[in-house]
Amino acid sequence: MTYSSPRRDAALARLKAKTSRSAAMRPHAEQLLALEAVPTFSLPTPIYIDRALGATMTDLDGNDYIDLAMGFGSNILGHRPPEVEAALIAQVGKCWHTVIPSTPQYDLAELLVDAVPCAEKVVFTNSGTEATMYGMRLARAYTKKEKVAVFGGGYHGTHDYALIQEDPKSQRDAPSAKTIGLGIPASVRDETMIVLPYRDPAAFDIIRKNRDALAMVIVQPVQNTTPFIDNHDFLRGLRDVCDECGVLLMFDEVVTGFRLAYGGAQVYYGVTPDLASFGKIIGGGAAVGALCGRDALMGLFAQPGSGGVFSGGTFNGNPISMTAGAATLRLLKERKDEIYPGIERRSARLASTIAEHCASNGMGVTLMHAASIQCIHFVDRPIRTFRDLHPSNRAAEEAFYIFLLDRGVLLPGFHVYFLSAAHDDAMIGRLETAFVEALDECRADGLL
Repeated sequence: MTYSSPRRDAALARLKAKTSRSAAMRPHAEQLLALEAVPTFSLPTPIYIDRALGATMTDLDGNDYIDLAMGFGSNILGHRPPEVEAALIAQVGKCWHTVIPSTPQYDLAELLVDAVPCAEKVVFTNSGTEATMYGMRLARAYTKKEKVAVFGGGYHGTHDYALIQEDPKSQRDAPSAKTIGLGIPASVRDETMIVLPYRDPAAFDIIRKNRDALAMVIVQPVQNTTPFIDNHDFLRGLRDVCDECGVLLMFDEVVTGFRLAYGGAQVYYGVTPDLASFGKIIGGGAAVGALCGRDALMGLFAQPGSGGVFSGGTFNGNPISMTAGAATLRLLKERKDEIYPGIERRSARLASTIAEHCASNGMGVTLMHAASIQCIHFVDRPIRTFRDLHPSNRAAEEAFYIFLLDRGVLLPGFHVYFLSAAHDDAMIGRLETAFVEALDECRADGLL
C-alpha cells in the first residue's frame, strides 16, 4: 500500500528528480531479471549504486548516501577498506578461481578456529543459507534423529528447512508452524521441523517433550528484527536443556559472527554451541558462508560415495572470498580493542538520541539495538517477539524512509541496519540530525 501526505510527496518528488539515470535503468532490469539483488531491500524509488567507499555509496546520478545497509551487515570495516582491497588486488594477480585447494582457505580457517570457541574444524560454503542447511544435515546424520527446532522470528536463509516460521495466529507459548512462500512441501513443515517460542522458558519444555525425535535446536543469538542484547540467561538455559536431552545446539552467527565481538556471540555471551554458521563479515564483502563445529561432528563430512555427509560447491573456499575474509579478520583481530568498543559507543549514542527524541515527543516509535545492530519499529507497545511488530504505523514508516533518503541516508526497508567502523563521530552527528528531522517531518504531516 502507498500512502500520501504533503511533505512525503514533496520529498519523493525531489528524490525522483535527482535519480533519473537510476529510473531509466529499472525498465531494462525488469525485462531481464525476475528479482534484483535482495528483494527485501525495498526503496521508494529506483536507485542503482555505482561505487562505494567507507560508509558512503554513490548512485548512477552521482548522489552520495550514508550507507546503513552495509551489505546487510557484511561490511563491518566499511566499503573497500585499504588493507582488504590490497589483499584482493594481490590475489587477483595470482588467480581467482581454481577448484583445486589454495592457501587462502587455510588462512581463513586458521583465523576462525583460533577465534571461535566451538570451531575445531570448518567447512566453507558460498552463503549463510548453505551453512545452515549443512548444519541441519550434519545434525541429523550425527544423532540419527530427523527433527530440527527453530525459533519464531528467526531467519536461517532460503532453503526449504529454513523457510518454516511460527504461525502468529497460534498459541504464543506453543506455536505451530507455517511455511514462508510457495513451493515448500508440507512434509518439511509437518515431519521434520519444530517451532519454539523465542525467549520463552516454554521452549525448554517443548525440547524435553521432543527429545527422542529432535536432532538439533538452531538459534540466532540475536534476532535480526528484534535485536535484544540481554540474551545470556536464555542462551545458557538453552545450552543446558540441550545437554540434558542429548540434542545438539547450533548458533546461527551469520549476522552476529564477528559483529558482537571478535569470535561472535558465543564469545560475547560465554555460551558455546556444538555447531555455528557464519557468513557476511567473514567474507570481507565477498560471497561466503562457513559451518564450524566440534571435530567429532565435522568429521562426518566426507568424499562422495564414502557414506558420510555429502557437501559440495564449485566456488566453496574460492581464493577471492577467502582472501577478503582473512584480511578482514586479521584487521579485526589486530584492532579489536579499538574497533568493537568504538562501534558500540557510537551505536549507543545514535540509538539514545533517537529513542529519547521519540519518547519526549510521544512519537510511538520503538528503537531496539544490540551492539552495532539497530532496528526501528513504528509500534507503540512492548515488543516481546516478532509477533508484536504488527500491525505497525505503515504510513509513518513509509514516509520516514523517504525523508531519510531525501537527506542522503540509505536505510534498508526491512528495518534492521548496521553501523561500521567507517561511521565516525562526525557521521553519527549527521545521522542523528537526519533521523530526528525525518521523524519530525512525519509528525508535521500528522503521521505520528
